[in-house]
Amino acid sequence: MLLSFSNSFKGNSKISKSFLKRKEEIIKMIRKKIFLYVIFPLLTIFLLSSIVIGCSKNKENKQTTSAVESKTSETTSAQASETQVTSIPTSTKESVTEGTNYLDLYEGLHITGTPIDVDIKSYRLKIGGAVDKELSLTFDDIKKMESVREEIELVCPGFFVDKGFWTGVNVIDLLNLAGIKKEAKNVEFISIDSSYTQTLPIEKIKGDGFLIAYKFNDKEFSKYHGYPLRLTAKGEAGSYWVKWLGEINVVAD
Repeated sequence: MLLSFSNSFKGNSKISKSFLKRKEEIIKMIRKKIFLYVIFPLLTIFLLSSIVIGCSKNKENKQTTSAVESKTSETTSAQASETQVTSIPTSTKESVTEGTNYLDLYEGLHITGTPIDVDIKSYRLKIGGAVDKELSLTFDDIKKMESVREEIELVCPGFFVDKGFWTGVNVIDLLNLAGIKKEAKNVEFISIDSSYTQTLPIEKIKGDGFLIAYKFNDKEFSKYHGYPLRLTAKGEAGSYWVKWLGEINVVAD
């Protein structure tokens, strides 16, 4: 009987050890599966989220830096433009008329200045000063003269560039018609209402691109672009392109 109990105890002891060993294996297996299917995926998600957030913040920082640099560049460019442009002919940043505004692109040209209503029947282009004979020409007189058609760029530095074909009479031809006196040095171009004047040397206006123009791209100017006549001044800033031209005055000094 004692032998039987002893054998039974030894058998139970073996079973117990086997059970504990199996239990430990199961626990290890469970821990491994928990790590593989729970902890590891969570760690992976956390790391990926950190990377995404970091990249996003880095992108935002770059965008912010880029925006600041762009704003700084725009400010610098604007300041440079203000330095380059002395003025734009009789311009105002207010609405020039209903439906059209300052710097709007209209009929191929940007709008600058306040339109002047012209009675074409009474309109005269006056040419005087240091000339042999003063002239007073109608719009039709100008259009009957020998004309030229040139492709010229109108540039207002920092604002716009308008390129197209301009039709008109060479300035020098008109001055020769009036007879330029020997002492003449410069020429003044004056708007109809005398509100705007620009001066250029006679020697300069003898070149190509200096016209008393009445058409742009084969169409007469609208009132927004200087109807009936305006000056073209190739190579000069837009501020020299006097619109609504009413008088040309030759100056001796």
